Amino acid sequence: MMKAMVYRGGNLGNAFEVKEIKRPIPKEHQILVKVNYSSLNNVDYERFKGKKLSLFARATLLFGGKGKILGGEVSGQVEAVGEQVQNFKKGDEVFGQTLGFMAFGAWAEYALLEKKQTVLKPSYLSYEEAAVLASASKTAIGALCTGQLQSGQSVLIYGASGGVGHLLVCYAKALGASITGVCSQRNLKMATDLGCDRVIDYQHDDFEKAAGKDDLILAVNGHVDLKILKAHLKKDGILVGVGASYLPASFLQSFFSKRVRYFSYFLKPRAAYYNEMQMLVMKKEIKPFIDKVYPITQVSQAIQYVMNEHPQGKIALRMHF
Repeated sequence: MMKAMVYRGGNLGNAFEVKEIKRPIPKEHQILVKVNYSSLNNVDYERFKGKKLSLFARATLLFGGKGKILGGEVSGQVEAVGEQVQNFKKGDEVFGQTLGFMAFGAWAEYALLEKKQTVLKPSYLSYEEAAVLASASKTAIGALCTGQLQSGQSVLIYGASGGVGHLLVCYAKALGASITGVCSQRNLKMATDLGCDRVIDYQHDDFEKAAGKDDLILAVNGHVDLKILKAHLKKDGILVGVGASYLPASFLQSFFSKRVRYFSYFLKPRAAYYNEMQMLVMKKEIKPFIDKVYPITQVSQAIQYVMNEHPQGKIALRMHF
């Protein structure tokens, strides 16, 4: 048996409860991990954003409705492996993404991972840092691949201090790009420290005047009209709407312009993105930023913080029941 944080429906204050449930058994290609930390992603909290649910929120409820264990990322130690798993053994320190189309099941004492979605944790990453890496990093890599960013090109990242945005800065820097980051005033130093060559404060700067022309523009946080960003592309530049919040607008505009594209890891979960993440981790070219760490018993407070405060980087959840 094990303890798990189970979604029970309703409003945020009463949405979760701790239950004793049966510990899962790994199938032949799966790994059972004793979970130390997990994370918060929009797939976990989109359902709590107002009374009128977005299409994405409805999809999360379809795959992660009442009685489900949410959470899609874990870090911890291997507890058991399936018969066809050879590269991992009990006691290995690992991190990765959980099973399923929308990757749920992490907010528990034990979670199942596919072997191809599991990575050995390097010593330079803490368990907290490793736990927030899998989904956001693959989204960042996929977005840059979609935008075809090359060394020496310029890229503007709108939302450069968020969970995916700050990793986009890291990857773009590793590729040798010139980076303009757009974020709030309190995050300007963070964006600069991450590697942005220029920063724009969207709260106080006139974006239309401050922004130049770029080879690639990545819109991450869903708070700006894509038409405004498109005006700042170079002649052959590409605009990518990243994540579920931009999917409807970028998908529609992509029919009228080859310069507008969209990326969501759930729709394009290519194995190559995972391989690229492993390479960058091995080269120590990525270190995620943790804004806060909450115990899993305070997951409702953690979600409230994410929705209200626009945190820097990511939120980690400690599996301490």
